[in-house]
Parts: sequence; structure tokens; C-alpha cells
Amino acid sequence: MPRIKLDPPDAFSFRMEKSVGLSDLNYARHLDSQSMLNILHEARLQYLASLGFTEENIFGLGMVMTNLAVDFRSESFANDVLIIDVGIGKVNRYGIDICLKVTNSALDSVVCMAKMGVVLFDFDKHQMVPVPPQFKQLLQPLEAQVA
Repeated sequence: MPRIKLDPPDAFSFRMEKSVGLSDLNYARHLDSQSMLNILHEARLQYLASLGFTEENIFGLGMVMTNLAVDFRSESFANDVLIIDVGIGKVNRYGIDICLKVTNSALDSVVCMAKMGVVLFDFDKHQMVPVPPQFKQLLQPLEAQVA
């Protein structure tokens, strides 16, 4: 399988930190890939919270992840402090690309790059719906910085 290449957006609009715990490690004593997925998910939730939303309520709609790509670049170990930067990539009619960069703060090295494709979803009607204009508007200044 060819290696994927994920490029960061021009700018990130949200940042959080996470210490790598002992339960985040695998048998080789470095950060487990499943733990990284949990960290990326937490970053998405924290990003939404910073905008005043949850993934269950974005102007009455839910958010569903449709795809995820992760490009692992370096290891991370117990007690490392990770910096997770979140930015907006493409915004289309139904979905948004959320881009993430995870950096080891002590080494200033990129641990991984990730991109989540998400859609807005009406759980009552059980269908995808267009991204609400007011949500697009909130993201637009962030999108403009990224473009």
C-alpha cells in the first residue's frame, strides 16, 4: 500500500494539549494507534466545544465521521506532552474536512497528521443534511485562513 500524504492547512484555529499516559502505550511501550484515534476524537470534541457545540447538537443536527486518514510520522512515549492543532480544510454542501496535526512538544517533532471527513446528520430523519449556513459562516473565517 502506498504511503498516504496529508498536508496541513495553512492555519490552525484550535489547540489542545494531552499528556501520554501509561494506558496509552502498546507492547512496544510507545503510543498505541488506538490511543491516537482517541486523542484525535477528543481534539474534535474540544474544538466543537470551543465553538459552543457538541457533535450531537450543531444547530440541532449531529456530526458523523465518514472517513479518517492518519499519517504516523514518529513515536511518542509515556509522559510526552502532545500538542494537537485543529484546522478546517474543505467545506462542501454536506461535509467538512477537519485537519489535525499532533506534535511532541519536547522534541518539536510531528507525531502524526490526520484528516477527518465529517457530515452533518439529522438523526430523526436518519439522513445526511446540508451544512447549515450559520455553521458554514462560523467556519468561513477559519476556512479563509486555511485556504
